[in-house]
Amino acid sequence: MSGTLERPKRFSILLVEDNEADAVFVRDALTQGFGSAIELTDAVRLEDALSELERRPFDVVLLDLGLPDSRGLPTFSVLHARFRLVPVVVVSALSDETTMIDAVRLGAQDYLVKGRYDVELLVRVVRHAWERHQLLSQLERSLANVRTLLEAIEGSRRGGGGAAGALSMCVGCKRLSAEPGRWETIDEYLAPREEAPLTQSTCPECIERMRRENRGAPIDTE
Repeated sequence: MSGTLERPKRFSILLVEDNEADAVFVRDALTQGFGSAIELTDAVRLEDALSELERRPFDVVLLDLGLPDSRGLPTFSVLHARFRLVPVVVVSALSDETTMIDAVRLGAQDYLVKGRYDVELLVRVVRHAWERHQLLSQLERSLANVRTLLEAIEGSRRGGGGAAGALSMCVGCKRLSAEPGRWETIDEYLAPREEAPLTQSTCPECIERMRRENRGAPIDTE
């Protein structure tokens, strides 16, 4: 998993807010904080927000919990159930922080209480929501790769390790033989491929390293 994230050139944000004064404040704050690096879309109803998300992807959703067609925690639950891959920041006039915290427990990236945040905090929360969501997505992909590899190893053990098309893993650096003459890390190999049985061998670099370490003694590469 990469330790760095490449931010989008323009943050695409869906603002779901029915109070025009609050919407104006958020739009002005985001414009001030992001400048031209923002693309803002407005929705005043939950139904409108769901339609916008059906039409196009967004980097972050700013969601008011009190809308004409939905109020309270179900507002978030309905949206999140249909669009789990979109990071959501809950924004509400409710002073009941228990509701806001429950939203985070259900999957919201963060929450803001109206009247208690300024431009700097809003921009920071939006950026952090996107970054956390990307990191979690990377972690889930890495865990899926690990599960795939473990299943491949277990399948190789059950099959005796001699099946046609078996993978070859270097016993030194643990890279996989993608094709003759090319060795890849586990993540590099698994990304474009389906699982396969796994065997062990040694790549040329590790053969040379072990030969030097063993002062010319024969190296078992199988």
